[in-house]
Formats: sequence, C-alpha cells, structure tokens
Amino acid sequence: MLTYIAFYKLLFTVELSVAEFLFTFRLKKRSYYPLRFAAVVIALMGVAAIPIPMNAFWSTSLVFLAMFGLSVLGLWFCYDESFANVFFCAMASYTVQHFAYELSCLFLALLEIGTSPMRGMYSNEPMDFSKFDRSTVLAATLYLMCYLMSYWLLFLLFGRKIKKDTDMKIKSMVLLGLIAAGLLADIVISSVVTYYVTDHFIGAVIAYITNMLCCVLLLGCQFNQLSTNVIQGELDFVRRLWQQEKEQYEVSRDNIDLINIKCHDMRHKIRSITENTLSAEEIAEIENSISIYDSAVKTGNAALDVILTEKSLRCHGNDISFTCVADGSLLNFMSESDIYSLFGNVMDNAIEATVKIPERDGRTIGLKIKQIGNFVSVNVKNTFDGNLELDKRGLPVTTKSDKNYHGFGIKSVSYLVEKYGGNLSVAADDGVFDLNLLFPIAQADKTE
Repeated sequence: MLTYIAFYKLLFTVELSVAEFLFTFRLKKRSYYPLRFAAVVIALMGVAAIPIPMNAFWSTSLVFLAMFGLSVLGLWFCYDESFANVFFCAMASYTVQHFAYELSCLFLALLEIGTSPMRGMYSNEPMDFSKFDRSTVLAATLYLMCYLMSYWLLFLLFGRKIKKDTDMKIKSMVLLGLIAAGLLADIVISSVVTYYVTDHFIGAVIAYITNMLCCVLLLGCQFNQLSTNVIQGELDFVRRLWQQEKEQYEVSRDNIDLINIKCHDMRHKIRSITENTLSAEEIAEIENSISIYDSAVKTGNAALDVILTEKSLRCHGNDISFTCVADGSLLNFMSESDIYSLFGNVMDNAIEATVKIPERDGRTIGLKIKQIGNFVSVNVKNTFDGNLELDKRGLPVTTKSDKNYHGFGIKSVSYLVEKYGGNLSVAADDGVFDLNLLFPIAQADKTE
C-alpha cells in the first residue's frame, strides 16, 4: 500500500525535475535529449518508489540528498556540458524547489492557523483516501499555486541568466563550500522542523520564512558568481587584446620608422634619376605620391605618433579626411601600450563608421587633444551613416552580426579610461558621432 512518504518522494521527483528543466533547457543538449530526459525522470521515480524507512530528520535528509545526487548524474547524461555547469544548475534547481516547498508550508500553516498538512507527508503510514474532501482540494490547489508562483518568479530573477556556452564554474572553492553548506543546512533544518517542531505555530512560521530567505540568499550568491564570471571573462579577453596591441605597437613603430627612412632615400634617388628625363611637374607628382608614406604625425608623444600615422594611412586609403590637432605630451602619464590601445580602438571605430558613408566627401574624422583647466581633454568626431544604438552604460552597441566577439574595442576604451581615473561620454547628432574623454591632471601626475 502507498505510504505518505512514498507518495511525497514521487512528488518531490516531479518537482525537482521541473525545476531542473527550467534551469537547464538552454544548455547544450546531447543527442536524443527528450528520450534521455524522460528516461532519467522515470529512473528517478523508480528509485523514489523503493521503500526506505524514514523516521528521523537525518535519514530523511540523506534520502532526499541521495535523490538529488542521482538527478545531477541524470542531468550530466542529458546535457553536453561540463560537470561544473550541470552541478551549478542542479544546485539552483534544488534551492528553487526547496523555496517553493517552504512557501507552500508557510501558506498552508497560515491557512490552518496551525501545523502545515505537509508535515503528514513524512509519515510511513498508508495513505487514507477516505479523508479526501474539499479542504484537501483547497490545500492541493494552494500547494500547486505556491510552486507555480515560486518557479516563475525565481526563473525570471535567476534562471534566465543561464545561457548556452556560459562558464558557470564557481572558481572560489570557499564560496562553493559555503553555498553547498548553506543548502545542506537549509534542508536539515527543514527536516528538524518537520519532526520536532510539531505544535509550535509561531516557531514553524519563523522557520519557514528563515529557510525561504536562506534559499534566496544562496541563489543570489550563486548567480552573483555567474555575473562575476562573465565580467572576468571580458576582462581576460581585453587583457589579451592589450597584450596583442602592445606587441603590434612595437611592430608598427619599427615599420613606420623603416618606411620613413626608405621613403626619404627613395625621394632623393628618384630626383637624381629623373631630373634629366622628366619635367618638374612629373617629378613633383611622383614625390607627392611617395610623401604619403613619409608624412608621420608629430604630436610630441612617440606612441601616439605611431598609431596616428598608421591610422592616417588607413584614412587616406579609404578617402577619409583626417585632421589632427593634438598635444601628445599631455598623455605622457599613460604607458605607451595603453596609448596605442586606446587610440587604436578609438580610431578603428571611427574609421569603420565613417567608411560606410557612400559620399566620399562626407567622410571626415577629427581628433583634438588639449588641456582644459585641470583636465586633459580628448575629443574625436566622425561622420557616420544610419542610426546609432547605445547600451545602458551609454556606450555604442556593435553593429556587427556576431555580438559575442565584437564590441570589445569600446569596452577596452572604457576600461582604460577608468584605469586612469577618467570619464567617457558620447553623443550623436545629425550624422556626427562625438566621443569625449576627460582625464584629471592630478590623476595623471599621480600615475606618473
């Protein structure tokens, strides 16, 4: 005959499976996923149907924890993800299921102004269907509503943050241990309340509320770590970009020096070769063509000169009018690699936007670097075609189709501005994009 605890174990399996599906359905699935998931649920229900004596809080806790452990292995069987990702989602699912259980117990206790009917579900007594009446239907309806409301709300708050290819590994073992210990303590306390706080209404209500708050706190810790992982991943990617840009700066500096030397020598050789065979106008035209590569930008900062010379050549190749009025010495507080990275990204973004303008005479980029009061001001204006979308931080959103691997240029600029205590602002009006950077001179002196 079906006992109350046997029925509840089956019910628990269904509740946990629904929660786990909500928190994992966006993960990368293995082949024949529907069959795999169905097989796991059936297997778990088979295990739940095994009669096990449960007469104390410790035996009850062990049984439900064992069922949870089996469900983790089942999820790993269903999803082509790392075990860390599967375990992260499973812990969140169990926490959500437990929150819903505590909420239902709270409302049922308030409804009865006494003990929650869920307490009786831990009994080894055979189920008595003769007691099935209107109050039972009301309790079951309230129980179901609590679960639906909890699952929906907690999915909106936390579950939708889980996406495919997200690294959900909790890198801090201390934090992972605290989260696991918190969930274990919550489950054990719930079992203790079930078996030993039988007639104390206020005590039971306080325990329910405390356990619910504990569940929300655990979910907050978990998903805060998830957000931290995303930010850390972006920082690591930007650091790799900085390292690559530092290496590129050294190569560009040597190449531009070599080009200047070669062009200088070539201009004299051409004049000596052609002065008796070509007219003065023809010689001037040839020298003018060569001088394009011999027109290094001079601002007073070597790193800035390299990157602006490099980008001015790119502007010339794309019929972009580039003007520069810059006192590069004001940027001496920044490292050479940071200057190369900052202005490389700024100029690349400006060129990519400007080159899309069909009319070549409408392609313009202007750069100004000057001192305004106690600040170093960097202003870049460029024309653009179309609409500009800004994110919640006021930064331009990449227009490239692959959002995952683009948009790091402006993030790199933002991180560098913050590194030197500066401020970034953008504006777009009448087809002109206006980027302003302000660095406090006091911060600049301090950085030196």
